[in-house]
Amino acid sequence: MSSTFTSPIRIFVRNNPSNDGTIAPDNTGASSASQQVTFSGVNAAGAITTYGVGNQSTTLDSIVIPAGSMITSFRLFETTAPSAFTGMVITVAVAGTTVGTITPLTTGGVISFAPATTTAAAALLANVGTSDVTVTFTVGTTSGVTGTLAGTFDASYVPRNIDGSIIAYGSGYSNS
Repeated sequence: MSSTFTSPIRIFVRNNPSNDGTIAPDNTGASSASQQVTFSGVNAAGAITTYGVGNQSTTLDSIVIPAGSMITSFRLFETTAPSAFTGMVITVAVAGTTVGTITPLTTGGVISFAPATTTAAAALLANVGTSDVTVTFTVGTTSGVTGTLAGTFDASYVPRNIDGSIIAYGSGYSNS
């Protein structure tokens, strides 16, 4: 079962320290969200084709981050690992701009991404801009691959308004 909300989902404290019934100051943040896609059979350089999760595992699917969002991390849940390879590095790109890399292991596991140390990558991760953006995963040059790579990519982000703000709307509550 799932529920649908309009982002950003803002976390408010209903009572202030004096507990007099007024809403506490806006010193809280917005909730995080994540998307996942699966992949399998990777053993060579090139774009990784991704699919939905669960009963959607045979349907092509992409991670699409909503406009204004701040991306906080990417992870690879490596469930099938090649027993040998040289140079298998996955480039993570948002809207065509490289924001970091993920380096699979021959042992599998949960692997975090290493963000790019550029101002362009930092700016894009801090706010994806005024349009929804697609995340792509690409294996660079690799050799000596024995076996295949498979798993799930996870993208975690804070959905925000198109301008990057986390001002909530529609809750019916406000500070006065």
